[in-house]
Amino acid sequence: MTFSKMPLIGKIGGAIVLLVFVLAVVSLVWTPYDPVQAFPAQRLAPSSWQHLMGTDRYGRDVFSQIMVGSRITLLVGIVAVAISGLLGTPLGIIAGMRGGWLEAFIMRGADLLLAFPALLLAIVSGAVFGASTWSAMLAIGVAGIPSFARVARAGTLQVMSHDYIGASKSAGVSAPVIALRHVLPNIMSMLIVQASVAFALAILAEAALSFLGLGTTPPDPSWGRMLQTAQASLGVTPMLAIWPGLAIALTVLGFNLFGDGLRDAIDPQREVGRA
Repeated sequence: MTFSKMPLIGKIGGAIVLLVFVLAVVSLVWTPYDPVQAFPAQRLAPSSWQHLMGTDRYGRDVFSQIMVGSRITLLVGIVAVAISGLLGTPLGIIAGMRGGWLEAFIMRGADLLLAFPALLLAIVSGAVFGASTWSAMLAIGVAGIPSFARVARAGTLQVMSHDYIGASKSAGVSAPVIALRHVLPNIMSMLIVQASVAFALAILAEAALSFLGLGTTPPDPSWGRMLQTAQASLGVTPMLAIWPGLAIALTVLGFNLFGDGLRDAIDPQREVGRA
Protein backbone atom coordinates (compact mmCIF):
# COMPACT_ATOMS: atom_id res chain seq x y z
CA MET A 1 0.00 0.00 0.00
CA THR A 2 1.45 3.36 -1.02
CA PHE A 3 -0.03 6.70 -0.02
CA SER A 4 1.02 8.15 -3.39
CA LYS A 5 -1.84 6.15 -4.92
CA MET A 6 -4.37 7.71 -2.56
CA PRO A 7 -6.95 9.88 -4.36
CA LEU A 8 -7.20 13.60 -3.68
CA ILE A 9 -10.22 13.20 -1.41
CA GLY A 10 -8.20 10.88 0.82
CA LYS A 11 -5.30 13.33 0.95
CA ILE A 12 -7.68 16.10 1.97
CA GLY A 13 -8.96 13.87 4.75
CA GLY A 14 -5.40 13.09 5.77
CA ALA A 15 -4.60 16.82 5.92
CA ILE A 16 -7.59 17.41 8.23
CA VAL A 17 -6.53 14.53 10.46
CA LEU A 18 -2.96 15.86 10.57
CA LEU A 19 -4.24 19.33 11.50
CA VAL A 20 -6.22 17.92 14.44
CA PHE A 21 -3.20 15.95 15.63
CA VAL A 22 -0.99 19.05 15.39
CA LEU A 23 -3.57 21.04 17.34
CA ALA A 24 -3.64 18.36 20.04
CA VAL A 25 0.16 18.18 20.29
CA VAL A 26 0.51 21.98 20.47
CA SER A 27 -2.09 22.09 23.26
CA LEU A 28 0.22 19.93 25.39
CA VAL A 29 2.70 22.80 25.64
CA TRP A 30 0.74 25.95 24.77
CA THR A 31 -2.75 27.40 24.64
CA PRO A 32 -3.67 31.10 24.32
CA TYR A 33 -5.36 30.99 27.74
CA ASP A 34 -5.96 28.53 30.52
CA PRO A 35 -9.00 26.65 29.15
CA VAL A 36 -10.60 26.28 32.59
CA GLN A 37 -9.86 29.76 33.93
CA ALA A 38 -12.91 32.03 33.99
CA PHE A 39 -12.86 35.76 33.29
CA PRO A 40 -16.37 36.98 34.28
CA ALA A 41 -15.68 40.47 32.94
CA GLN A 42 -15.19 38.98 29.43
CA ARG A 43 -18.11 36.54 29.37
CA LEU A 44 -19.81 35.93 26.00
CA ALA A 45 -17.25 38.08 24.19
CA PRO A 46 -17.44 37.84 20.37
CA SER A 47 -14.59 36.66 18.15
CA SER A 48 -11.66 39.05 18.14
CA TRP A 49 -7.88 39.10 17.90
CA GLN A 50 -7.80 38.68 21.69
CA HIS A 51 -10.19 35.71 21.64
CA LEU A 52 -10.28 34.12 18.17
CA MET A 53 -13.47 32.17 18.88
CA GLY A 54 -14.84 34.38 21.61
CA THR A 55 -15.55 33.35 25.19
CA ASP A 56 -18.28 31.27 26.84
CA ARG A 57 -20.73 32.34 29.53
CA TYR A 58 -18.03 31.97 32.17
CA GLY A 59 -15.49 34.03 30.25
CA ARG A 60 -13.33 31.06 29.25
CA ASP A 61 -11.50 31.22 25.93
CA VAL A 62 -13.30 28.97 23.41
CA PHE A 63 -10.28 28.44 21.16
CA SER A 64 -8.21 27.17 24.10
CA GLN A 65 -11.01 24.74 24.97
CA ILE A 66 -11.17 23.55 21.36
CA MET A 67 -7.42 22.90 21.41
CA VAL A 68 -7.50 20.89 24.64
CA GLY A 69 -10.72 19.18 23.55
CA SER A 70 -8.93 17.87 20.45
CA ARG A 71 -6.45 16.15 22.76
CA ILE A 72 -9.20 14.39 24.67
CA THR A 73 -11.03 13.51 21.46
CA LEU A 74 -7.97 11.86 19.92
CA LEU A 75 -7.15 10.06 23.18
CA VAL A 76 -10.63 8.57 23.23
CA GLY A 77 -10.32 7.51 19.60
CA ILE A 78 -6.89 5.92 20.05
CA VAL A 79 -7.78 3.97 23.19
CA ALA A 80 -11.23 2.91 21.95
CA VAL A 81 -9.86 1.70 18.59
CA ALA A 82 -7.02 -0.09 20.39
CA ILE A 83 -9.53 -1.94 22.58
CA SER A 84 -11.67 -2.85 19.58
CA GLY A 85 -8.74 -3.94 17.42
CA LEU A 86 -6.76 -5.87 20.03
CA LEU A 87 -9.81 -7.86 21.08
CA GLY A 88 -11.79 -8.08 17.85
CA THR A 89 -8.94 -8.95 15.47
CA PRO A 90 -7.77 -12.15 17.23
CA LEU A 91 -11.37 -13.32 17.58
CA GLY A 92 -11.97 -12.79 13.85
CA ILE A 93 -8.76 -14.60 12.89
CA ILE A 94 -9.57 -17.53 15.15
CA ALA A 95 -13.09 -17.73 13.72
CA GLY A 96 -11.79 -17.66 10.14
CA MET A 97 -9.05 -20.24 10.73
CA ARG A 98 -10.89 -22.73 12.91
CA GLY A 99 -14.40 -22.63 11.45
CA GLY A 100 -17.07 -24.98 12.71
CA TRP A 101 -18.77 -24.49 16.05
CA LEU A 102 -16.08 -22.12 17.32
CA GLU A 103 -16.59 -19.77 14.38
CA ALA A 104 -20.34 -19.87 14.90
CA PHE A 105 -19.94 -19.20 18.63
CA ILE A 106 -17.63 -16.21 18.11
CA MET A 107 -19.69 -14.62 15.36
CA ARG A 108 -23.00 -15.12 17.16
CA GLY A 109 -21.39 -13.52 20.20
CA ALA A 110 -20.36 -10.58 18.00
CA ASP A 111 -23.93 -10.31 16.72
CA LEU A 112 -25.19 -10.30 20.29
CA LEU A 113 -22.77 -7.52 21.24
CA LEU A 114 -24.02 -5.48 18.28
CA ALA A 115 -27.43 -5.42 19.95
CA PHE A 116 -25.92 -3.28 22.73
CA PRO A 117 -25.03 0.16 21.33
CA ALA A 118 -22.20 2.23 22.76
CA LEU A 119 -24.67 4.52 24.52
CA LEU A 120 -26.20 1.65 26.48
CA LEU A 121 -22.78 0.26 27.32
CA ALA A 122 -21.70 3.72 28.45
CA ILE A 123 -24.69 3.96 30.79
CA VAL A 124 -23.79 0.60 32.31
CA SER A 125 -20.10 1.52 32.49
CA GLY A 126 -20.96 4.88 34.05
CA ALA A 127 -23.14 3.19 36.66
CA VAL A 128 -20.32 0.79 37.58
CA PHE A 129 -17.24 3.02 37.29
CA GLY A 130 -18.78 6.50 37.26
CA ALA A 131 -19.08 8.89 34.32
CA SER A 132 -15.59 9.67 33.00
CA THR A 133 -13.49 9.76 29.85
CA TRP A 134 -12.15 6.28 30.63
CA SER A 135 -15.58 4.70 31.06
CA ALA A 136 -16.62 6.25 27.72
CA MET A 137 -13.50 4.86 26.03
CA LEU A 138 -14.18 1.42 27.46
CA ALA A 139 -17.79 1.43 26.28
CA ILE A 140 -16.92 2.69 22.79
CA GLY A 141 -14.06 0.21 22.50
CA VAL A 142 -16.18 -2.78 23.51
CA ALA A 143 -18.95 -1.69 21.12
CA GLY A 144 -16.45 -1.70 18.24
CA ILE A 145 -15.20 -5.27 18.79
CA PRO A 146 -17.76 -6.93 16.45
CA SER A 147 -16.74 -4.72 13.50
CA PHE A 148 -13.08 -5.68 13.78
CA ALA A 149 -13.99 -9.33 14.29
CA ARG A 150 -16.07 -9.37 11.11
CA VAL A 151 -13.40 -7.63 9.03
CA ALA A 152 -10.65 -9.92 10.38
CA ARG A 153 -12.75 -13.04 9.75
CA ALA A 154 -13.57 -12.02 6.17
CA GLY A 155 -9.92 -11.30 5.42
CA THR A 156 -8.78 -14.51 7.09
CA LEU A 157 -11.15 -16.61 4.98
CA GLN A 158 -9.65 -15.08 1.83
CA VAL A 159 -6.09 -15.78 2.98
CA MET A 160 -6.87 -19.35 4.08
CA SER A 161 -8.11 -20.19 0.57
CA HIS A 162 -4.63 -19.72 -0.92
CA ASP A 163 -2.41 -22.65 -1.82
CA TYR A 164 0.55 -21.55 0.29
CA ILE A 165 -1.59 -21.95 3.42
CA GLY A 166 -2.20 -25.57 2.51
CA ALA A 167 1.50 -26.01 1.88
CA SER A 168 2.32 -24.54 5.28
CA LYS A 169 -0.11 -26.93 6.95
CA SER A 170 1.42 -29.87 5.09
CA ALA A 171 4.85 -28.79 6.31
CA GLY A 172 3.61 -28.98 9.89
CA VAL A 173 3.52 -25.24 10.56
CA SER A 174 1.35 -24.56 13.61
CA ALA A 175 -1.82 -22.45 13.46
CA PRO A 176 -0.41 -19.58 15.60
CA VAL A 177 2.62 -19.30 13.29
CA ILE A 178 0.38 -19.28 10.20
CA ALA A 179 -1.76 -16.58 11.81
CA LEU A 180 1.23 -14.37 12.61
CA ARG A 181 3.31 -15.06 9.49
CA HIS A 182 0.66 -15.22 6.78
CA VAL A 183 -2.80 -14.14 7.93
CA LEU A 184 -2.14 -11.01 9.97
CA PRO A 185 0.27 -9.33 7.48
CA ASN A 186 -2.15 -9.94 4.61
CA ILE A 187 -5.19 -8.49 6.39
CA MET A 188 -3.33 -5.59 8.03
CA SER A 189 -4.32 -3.12 5.31
CA MET A 190 -7.99 -4.02 5.83
CA LEU A 191 -7.60 -3.51 9.57
CA ILE A 192 -5.98 -0.11 9.05
CA VAL A 193 -8.95 1.02 6.98
CA GLN A 194 -11.35 -0.31 9.61
CA ALA A 195 -9.38 1.53 12.29
CA SER A 196 -9.76 4.85 10.46
CA VAL A 197 -13.52 4.34 10.17
CA ALA A 198 -13.78 3.20 13.81
CA PHE A 199 -11.80 6.27 14.87
CA ALA A 200 -14.40 8.57 13.31
CA LEU A 201 -17.24 6.67 14.97
CA ALA A 202 -15.44 6.79 18.32
CA ILE A 203 -15.06 10.59 18.09
CA LEU A 204 -18.74 10.98 17.30
CA ALA A 205 -19.74 8.60 20.10
CA GLU A 206 -17.55 10.40 22.65
CA ALA A 207 -19.07 13.75 21.71
CA ALA A 208 -22.57 12.32 22.11
CA LEU A 209 -21.74 10.73 25.47
CA SER A 210 -20.14 13.93 26.78
CA PHE A 211 -23.19 15.89 25.58
CA LEU A 212 -25.38 13.57 27.67
CA GLY A 213 -23.08 13.80 30.69
CA LEU A 214 -21.78 10.23 30.34
CA GLY A 215 -18.32 11.09 29.02
CA THR A 216 -15.67 13.62 29.95
CA THR A 217 -16.56 15.45 33.16
CA PRO A 218 -15.73 19.03 34.23
CA PRO A 219 -13.36 20.79 34.35
CA ASP A 220 -11.71 18.97 31.41
CA PRO A 221 -12.85 20.55 28.11
CA SER A 222 -14.73 18.29 25.71
CA TRP A 223 -16.30 19.21 22.39
CA GLY A 224 -19.49 17.34 23.26
CA ARG A 225 -19.83 19.03 26.65
CA MET A 226 -19.08 22.41 25.05
CA LEU A 227 -22.12 21.82 22.85
CA GLN A 228 -24.19 20.93 25.88
CA THR A 229 -23.23 24.03 27.86
CA ALA A 230 -23.71 26.26 24.79
CA GLN A 231 -27.43 25.49 24.77
CA ALA A 232 -28.09 28.06 27.48
CA SER A 233 -26.59 30.84 25.35
CA LEU A 234 -27.85 29.89 21.88
CA GLY A 235 -30.16 32.88 21.66
CA VAL A 236 -27.34 35.29 22.52
CA THR A 237 -24.20 33.76 20.97
CA PRO A 238 -24.95 30.82 18.62
CA MET A 239 -21.25 30.65 17.72
CA LEU A 240 -20.62 28.92 21.06
CA ALA A 241 -22.35 25.86 19.62
CA ILE A 242 -21.08 26.30 16.07
CA TRP A 243 -17.36 26.15 16.96
CA PRO A 244 -17.36 22.75 18.76
CA GLY A 245 -19.95 21.40 16.32
CA LEU A 246 -17.70 22.41 13.42
CA ALA A 247 -14.68 20.81 15.13
CA ILE A 248 -16.56 17.52 15.56
CA ALA A 249 -17.91 17.56 12.00
CA LEU A 250 -14.55 18.36 10.39
CA THR A 251 -12.67 15.75 12.41
CA VAL A 252 -15.20 13.01 11.66
CA LEU A 253 -15.25 14.05 8.00
CA GLY A 254 -11.45 13.98 7.89
CA PHE A 255 -11.21 10.44 9.24
CA ASN A 256 -14.00 9.23 6.93
CA LEU A 257 -12.35 10.76 3.85
CA PHE A 258 -8.99 9.36 4.93
CA GLY A 259 -10.56 5.91 5.35
CA ASP A 260 -12.14 6.10 1.90
CA GLY A 261 -8.81 7.14 0.46
CA LEU A 262 -7.09 4.19 2.11
CA ARG A 263 -9.69 1.84 0.62
CA ASP A 264 -9.10 3.18 -2.87
CA ALA A 265 -5.32 2.99 -2.41
CA ILE A 266 -5.56 -0.62 -1.26
CA ASP A 267 -8.11 -1.68 -3.88
CA PRO A 268 -8.01 0.68 -6.93
CA GLN A 269 -10.83 -1.28 -8.58
CA ARG A 270 -13.28 0.25 -6.07
CA GLU A 271 -12.47 3.72 -7.40
CA VAL A 272 -12.73 2.52 -11.01
CA GLY A 273 -16.09 0.96 -10.28
CA ARG A 274 -17.43 4.22 -8.87
CA ALA A 275 -16.20 6.30 -11.82
